[in-house]
Amino acid sequence: MRQRAILITIAVLIWLSSVGAERGELIPRDTSVDTSGMELMYTTAYCLHGTTATGGQTRPGIAACNTHLGEVALIYKEDGSYLGAYEITDTGATEGLKNGTVIDVWKANKTHCKGWMKVTGGRVYVQWVKGDG
Repeated sequence: MRQRAILITIAVLIWLSSVGAERGELIPRDTSVDTSGMELMYTTAYCLHGTTATGGQTRPGIAACNTHLGEVALIYKEDGSYLGAYEITDTGATEGLKNGTVIDVWKANKTHCKGWMKVTGGRVYVQWVKGDG
């Protein structure tokens, strides 16, 4: 668990450096980034409560995707606006999740799932952060 917390911290630091946050700024002024080096993916949202593929409980900040892509996904809207860091703790059963073309984020309820889909339009850019083992 400690290793995952460190990985998420590193992911957030990478994001902060990519948006040009000045020293001491908690929220960067410019929250859009160049998405040219990122992977464009379809996105969905789920709100099932229970156990994930890795054995943990569903909770905010997790997502389902092909686990070979990375351990943490930094997700951006198509315009480059940052949406959040999501730990990949679930795999899902659909073909898109298995082959790595879809990332499915966990939300607390159906209203939040619908909100995610409205905000993203079903497509996001993903910057992958991989662990060291």
